[in-house]
Amino acid sequence: MTSNLPKQTLDSSNISLAQEKGQSWEAREPSREYQTLPRPVVPLSNEFPAMTQINKHTHPWSQLAYSTEGVMHIETSCGLFIVPPEQALWLPPNIEHQHFCRQHVAYRSLHIQAELGAFLGEQVRSLRVEPLLKQLILTITSWPKHYQQTPQTDRLIAVLLDQLALAPDNDLFMPTINDKRLLPIIETLSEQPANKLSLEQWADKVGASSRTLNRLFNQYYGMGFSRWKQKLKILKSLDMINAQLPLAEIAYQLGYESASSFVTAFKKQLKVSPKKYFNQHH
Repeated sequence: MTSNLPKQTLDSSNISLAQEKGQSWEAREPSREYQTLPRPVVPLSNEFPAMTQINKHTHPWSQLAYSTEGVMHIETSCGLFIVPPEQALWLPPNIEHQHFCRQHVAYRSLHIQAELGAFLGEQVRSLRVEPLLKQLILTITSWPKHYQQTPQTDRLIAVLLDQLALAPDNDLFMPTINDKRLLPIIETLSEQPANKLSLEQWADKVGASSRTLNRLFNQYYGMGFSRWKQKLKILKSLDMINAQLPLAEIAYQLGYESASSFVTAFKKQLKVSPKKYFNQHH
């Protein structure tokens, strides 16, 4: 899914993973090795341990954020993007963002000169990484940071950009909103995904009719409350699957009646079973 919101800075009133109760993040500052890119594309590779947070930052170049192992969560003003292996996040220049890694993440990123990536637009994009694009990312991120620029490297970068132009969007994204009627619902379910309050019960709590609340969910998220709640649970399950929790435990934590009901919901959202999803990404 391509976000449709304009570029802006992160709003401290938005819900952030950094504010989740019971979480202890190890905050790191982003690399500030250069003010301008020394090459058209600069590769970065890192291994982030569990519970790593890369603090809010911006840069005047584009970035392709990718993980070969582990699920990243990247927050922007648009919302929260979930970036498992086989997905990547395109960040245009000057977009403020921060990274969260609940489990170990093998981070592979490309910093790309703004003019080279301008054709991809000015919005954050969550992209599906097909095998050819994956191999290009892995090849280029294996280069030394100060690699020698040659016709061969230039050709590989040109193919990379071609593949980025062809990469389909995906919907592992949850927009940020600040509507005071929805915030109590979103905050509670983000912390307690097993919460079983109905929309009618939430309507009593927040002082708006269930019809109004459902209209607001459709307005902000493009789906009603029930579908939004299911999507939230599936997004939360990705970290649990990556941590290899038993399906029964995942189902319990997310409020499903059984492991089989969780598997059914997962397959409906992502078109594969949790087991196949894990095997594809490891």
